[in-house]
Amino acid sequence: MMRWKLPALGAAISFLFMMLAARKWKIPKRSAMIGAMASSFAAALPFVWLHSLCKSGKAKVAAMFGQVSLAFAFASTLIMRQFWRDPERIAPEEKDIVLAPADGKILYIKTIDKGSIPLVTKHGRNFLLQELVGMNLMDNGAYVIGVEMNLLDVHVNRCPIDGQVKFVNHIEGTFISLGRAEAQFRNERCITVIENPIVTLAVAQVASRLVRRIDNYLYAGQMVRAGQRLGMIRFGSLVAVVLPKRENIKLEAIVGNRVTAGVSILARSII
Repeated sequence: MMRWKLPALGAAISFLFMMLAARKWKIPKRSAMIGAMASSFAAALPFVWLHSLCKSGKAKVAAMFGQVSLAFAFASTLIMRQFWRDPERIAPEEKDIVLAPADGKILYIKTIDKGSIPLVTKHGRNFLLQELVGMNLMDNGAYVIGVEMNLLDVHVNRCPIDGQVKFVNHIEGTFISLGRAEAQFRNERCITVIENPIVTLAVAQVASRLVRRIDNYLYAGQMVRAGQRLGMIRFGSLVAVVLPKRENIKLEAIVGNRVTAGVSILARSII
């Protein structure tokens, strides 16, 4: 029983630190607990023997550090396995719908009325819609729907509608935390505008503090299908959809709901 004492302590320390990290990076609690428990237990097994070889205090501390590091290595492997998934998706066959561009949670839905109404005001500074997308778009008003991805979500983004890509614009910027309201206006982002006879919309792939790369697979003039792969962001981040505010656009997105890229319906056009 004594030989399990130090491995059990190491497992407890590993589990605690991993849960704190999961909370910081907004990993779902249930998934975080399962992954942390599995990683902590797996890392403890070889140290049942290794701890017994340690005679000095320094050796025991080093072994404890090694056990915790191994647990984090196991957890990182599990996270990366989830992160790099790219499952096939079948888009709904309904017409005139707008699909979610990313897996994740709907962080916000903002309504911008006609005119230069700020999307966000921070420390007396107004951030306008055109600053997000890098151009004047939808002067008659817009809906902006933000989908936040965590590290366990599929990070391949998808086209919300059928149509033609009007342009793709990469905007250089900073890499501040998405917890700050102004982040989506200051961070590096890639804007894709897609147009069809019913609607023109923009998809903004916004980098987070962890992100150092935004991939976009499309080019101006390309014809795309709803649910087609649009690009990928690494790691965790935000994808926003900008829709025109019109009477025939009915939102179905609800703040706090989880959505699936290329499958979940955010809005539909009512003829």
